[in-house]
Amino acid sequence: MPPLTKPAPRLKPHETLILRDQGGFRSHPGAGWKVVECLFTDRRLIFWQLRKILLEIPLGSITDLRLGTFYYVLRKRHALGVCFHPGGTLRPRMIWFIVNGASSWKARLFQMALLKVDEALIETLAERLDDSCRAILMHLWEQGHARIADLAEVCGTDNHMDVLMHIRDAINPVAVKTMGCPILSFERKRVDPASGETVLFSWWLAGSPEKRAPSPERLLDLFDEGGHYQVIIDVKGVGRSDLHVGVEGRELTVASRHPASPWVERFELPEKVVFDAHRVNLKNTLLEICLRKAEDGYEA
Repeated sequence: MPPLTKPAPRLKPHETLILRDQGGFRSHPGAGWKVVECLFTDRRLIFWQLRKILLEIPLGSITDLRLGTFYYVLRKRHALGVCFHPGGTLRPRMIWFIVNGASSWKARLFQMALLKVDEALIETLAERLDDSCRAILMHLWEQGHARIADLAEVCGTDNHMDVLMHIRDAINPVAVKTMGCPILSFERKRVDPASGETVLFSWWLAGSPEKRAPSPERLLDLFDEGGHYQVIIDVKGVGRSDLHVGVEGRELTVASRHPASPWVERFELPEKVVFDAHRVNLKNTLLEICLRKAEDGYEA
């Protein structure tokens, strides 16, 4: 369908247009189809006709998306149904609209309005990726968005095409199989909701991130076993080969060298230990460190 030449509605400050097409709109099951301009922004879905807005749906009010088939202009067409709660009401409402590429609109709307990205989902995806892809995913989980040069540095390459191939051929296909849509998307221009900054030409993590609460101290427990100390530390997200353990005086240092999750933690021990006799064991996400106490007069 050729685009309408009529004026489009004015966008709000910092609002970004994502998709736009001319199509059909039906406000309820018994209504006829109206020719409208359909606009999808990072804040709302807008149906525009003859210099006025017929309906606008805030993305936060959308509760469900459906695909259907209807007769439109003498032939069957795929349509997208949007279930939402109008402002101030408890009863949901369903509208249908027809655009080119209804499946693509559904996928993008799902990403923006319904997809909830939490730590469990990110870990599920990360387990199915190689180290470079995992580093890209974890960086965007932590930062929200990044330029391709930053992602290239994260995964240790000078070639931007390598990053694009990781995203196109591995990360997003795994996400589609796992949750039904891509997890990463490229945006020419988008406003960071956290900072209000307009970000240009960057890759974004899809959906609404549900970040974990700030982590408590990694030290879960320290046991005095008589001749030695048993230290238990939570190291979720890293492997044994990523970890470095060291002792200086009474200070125990545990560091992660994982490219996507680097950190350093230091803990004060009750007394000096013999580091040469230490033992380390990783069980699931818990790191167990056994440190023999230093005898009187022994310098650890």
